[in-house]
Amino acid sequence: MTTKPEILDRALDVLRAGDALTLDAVARAVGITKPGVVHHFPTKDRLSVAVVDHLLDHWETELMHRAGPDPDAVTRLRAYVEFALLNELDPADLAVLADSRLRPELAARWSERMSEWFGDSDRPNIVAARLVADGAWIDRCLGVLDLDEDHRRAVVDVTLGLVGDGPTAEGLGAEGADS
Repeated sequence: MTTKPEILDRALDVLRAGDALTLDAVARAVGITKPGVVHHFPTKDRLSVAVVDHLLDHWETELMHRAGPDPDAVTRLRAYVEFALLNELDPADLAVLADSRLRPELAARWSERMSEWFGDSDRPNIVAARLVADGAWIDRCLGVLDLDEDHRRAVVDVTLGLVGDGPTAEGLGAEGADS
């Protein structure tokens, strides 16, 4: 029996191929019938939300690997900056957010999951670092500005300079360490 993670992986393959995310397309990619997909994801909307969560689960695994056990807010943000600028990124990550019918729901889900990871600091240095990483992720998925790894590492260094010198809450200030 095909598992949900297998279906979600094939859904990403559909997006990577540049195809529309439909129940039929995913069923073909998995090699099962459309009712087999519908058994796990009753609608295309539920499939789309599940794909976003699946992507974020993969991201979180990579971020936890980079950040280590029990990371504070600054360490988590530093891991995201490095991830966005140095990891191999997948245009399918961005494609899943393109469904205009679901954009508000997908954006809310994305924001909720990201806030769990980064907190909701409004400190300008933290917001600037987050915006650099978010922009780098989108830019790299689109292939707009093709920087070599040395340039990306230099941007990481500049961005991490905004956050603070070490993997502590100093860059956030005591009042913002976990916000």
